[in-house]
Amino acid sequence: MHAPTLSSRHVMARGAALVIGADGDFRRALTGELRALPMPVTSADSLAAAAEAIGTDGGKPRVVLIAEHEVDVDALEEQLALLRVRSGSPRLVPILFGRPPSAERRAALREVGAELALFGRFGRHALRFQVNRALSPTSRRSIRGERRAPMEWRTRVFAEGREKLVRCYTLSSTGGYFVTPRPWIVGSKVALELPSSRPKQFVIEGRIVYTHASGSDADKSLPRGMAVAFDGLDADLERVIRRGVAASQSALEV
Repeated sequence: MHAPTLSSRHVMARGAALVIGADGDFRRALTGELRALPMPVTSADSLAAAAEAIGTDGGKPRVVLIAEHEVDVDALEEQLALLRVRSGSPRLVPILFGRPPSAERRAALREVGAELALFGRFGRHALRFQVNRALSPTSRRSIRGERRAPMEWRTRVFAEGREKLVRCYTLSSTGGYFVTPRPWIVGSKVALELPSSRPKQFVIEGRIVYTHASGSDADKSLPRGMAVAFDGLDADLERVIRRGVAASQSALEV
């Protein structure tokens, strides 16, 4: 196998990623997306091969993305422990990708500590969302408030006669984060179109509660954009959003 190489881009202080799976277009594309976050990335054909090579580049991976079919349930805990010891990483969280496994296989994977997934097709927002979850302290990940999920759809947002095209990054029934290079100021009241198959679009009222527009490395975990808190939704629309979030979450958890 080729020796793992480290990205030359800015190294995120919060950790590096390791990608496990057969070399090919998908692995190279996944590696490229991780580097664009930005994160330093190494790759290997298997966990065993990664354990042999780990430490040669001085990297300390915090997240390991593994092709689900490559996982040996009986060996996963030991393999991850070996990687942690050899790399000196304080914590190594697996994210499984590939086709959704059976219910029995999922249960077996959860038993050995695999919780996060990117099953089926996924986009850039889902990848960033899951990496952020993996890098968050376990205590934070275990707190369950209103469920949210990454989205990829584009929509329009309006404020005082102005219109802006945005892309939804995450959504819940209480609000969402919307990607735009030039967010409006905190406190602005906005109206947001929610994509629908109906001829008439749903429009949600809300206000901007947070923006991220800095060009610095202060918060690379989020793309540039703005967080919008929704004003009281009617019960039907709240249920629609919750169903959509639940459907997206099913591919993100083992």
